[in-house]
Amino acid sequence: MSKQGWSTSTYEVLTAKGDRWLIDMSSSKQSEAQKRADDLLSMGGLEGVRITELREGWSKEKTIYEKILSVKDNQFKIDPIPNLEMCLTIPDYYALPSRLTIGRMMRKYLDQNGLTALELLFSSAHLRALDRMDAYFPAAMQHAAMLQAKKTKETKTERLDKLYLVYDKIFKRARRKDDEYKEYAELMAKYGADRAISEVKAKNPKTPDIAVFGMLAAHIQGGTWSEKMSLAIDIAEQATSPSTISAADDLIAEILDGVEAIDELFRGFSTAKDAWKVYVRLCGGRLNNPPKYMSAQIQRLNDLFLHQNICSTRNVLLKRVSRGLGGTQKLSKDGRDADRSAFISLVRELIEPSGLHGGPDMVEAVVLRAKTLLGETEGDLPIETAIRQALYLMPSQASRLGMLLDLATSNLGQKHEKLVRQQLLSLLDELRSIFDLFPADVKKEEHIQALDRLRQRLGMSPLAKDLKSTLSKSLDKLAEGETIAPKKEKPKITRKESASGQSDELMLQSGEVLFHEGEAGHEAYLIVQGSVEIYRHLGGKKKALAVLGSGEIIGEMALVDNQPRMASASAAEDTVMVCISQDNLQGRLTRLAKDDTVMHLLIKTLVRRLRGLARNTE
Repeated sequence: MSKQGWSTSTYEVLTAKGDRWLIDMSSSKQSEAQKRADDLLSMGGLEGVRITELREGWSKEKTIYEKILSVKDNQFKIDPIPNLEMCLTIPDYYALPSRLTIGRMMRKYLDQNGLTALELLFSSAHLRALDRMDAYFPAAMQHAAMLQAKKTKETKTERLDKLYLVYDKIFKRARRKDDEYKEYAELMAKYGADRAISEVKAKNPKTPDIAVFGMLAAHIQGGTWSEKMSLAIDIAEQATSPSTISAADDLIAEILDGVEAIDELFRGFSTAKDAWKVYVRLCGGRLNNPPKYMSAQIQRLNDLFLHQNICSTRNVLLKRVSRGLGGTQKLSKDGRDADRSAFISLVRELIEPSGLHGGPDMVEAVVLRAKTLLGETEGDLPIETAIRQALYLMPSQASRLGMLLDLATSNLGQKHEKLVRQQLLSLLDELRSIFDLFPADVKKEEHIQALDRLRQRLGMSPLAKDLKSTLSKSLDKLAEGETIAPKKEKPKITRKESASGQSDELMLQSGEVLFHEGEAGHEAYLIVQGSVEIYRHLGGKKKALAVLGSGEIIGEMALVDNQPRMASASAAEDTVMVCISQDNLQGRLTRLAKDDTVMHLLIKTLVRRLRGLARNTE
């Protein structure tokens, strides 16, 4: 009962939908109602907001605030996605795979409102606003239902009904638990993420993961993308528990999957190549002293990559690279030759001892880009040639093997399974010891790590059982033979100066290999005495190309255009050669470029055409 001389009012916040006004909330305080109305207006996507007051003793409420908006939900469009992860339980919808899917499908809405998908899932106001969008939200639900129905074998309608039931549960949880999650966020700010996550899980034994997700969403709510990133990195830097590091990793990954977040944090790139190279170096903790125009969080993130295993963030950034590289976007602004050079440079950034960073998606993207860029003419290379050209960019047999295993797992590799199989058999035919697999300067510890990674790649590949068994046995033999197999001797070089004082004499015994196809080339050779056989492996078989004798030069193309060896070479008999170093030749070409530009251009053009001829003869 009210006190003498006092009156009690109830304030309702309503939102417009067509000709109807729907109650959003009720409060006994006008200030709370006004704050709610302001929050709804700031989110956008509404047709109007109204506040009414009903005072004790009044027969009818009075409108004390109203704002009608002309903004419709057709300002947003769904971004279709090719597939999505299945969510089998309610907690699955809050996990990173689902959040990334929601983020990519509803990117425009999230970016306009400065939200991650995680924040959306715990915001009853935004969830309600979405539900009131007559075109946008139903389109998103129908697209998700269509993709899920393909996997569950249900009809689209059956799956859509289930998705709306899930949405209803998520909305009700967000509305009911909002204050609780804010309290958890305050707990984390006070005691740190490790303790807060432990206590929150203990308080919510039935849904511990959802409670942690809600706390994280409340913790980063509001602020700029840089501020959200700073809070997420704070958690990762201070964490000691693996589960806390994993939660921070997922949060950082989700932020970096957004377009507006990337733009705000990195402040733009002049070319695609520049962006992709930064992402790759960042993933390896090699982006030291990033440009000052980038957010301060980028240096912190680089340091985090050095000290923590943040694999979700790495995967998201490398996925950006593979999506771009596998598309048609230009790498530079200076034409096809510049694109080719930028592509080769980027691939070298991606190389690891056992393949390429980024896995099957990255390998498929590299092969597709090689198909369009590494031919002599504007036309595309045949897919077999494109695979070989991509392999030429790898510095060792181990990295080629890893690349082929990843390719076998990709959609492209499964489509061309026979070609991949041939390349694998051809590579195996050249392996005799662990020293054929790795460059001479690779340490034993690195051998072990790379072999483990190769075994992991092999285990994940869909290769036929017979080939997997052959490869597995070969890797085991190479690993076992590492301690007993003698290191393959390098060709004997006698330090005998030539007349110019700049060359070395090289002596090969009959059958000794001078260099392998695909290796980086650092020297050319003038045959003084004897002969050298030039050959390639095609379709698992050795194919002789030529036998060169006294007075001829071999290995010169790799020095002119800095691309890998196009073929292998071995001594057909005891042979004496003179080495021409890359520095020596490049110095001569540099002087030629200054003294005779036409001749310099002619030499480079002839080398490109010779490479194109060699590719076309495959």
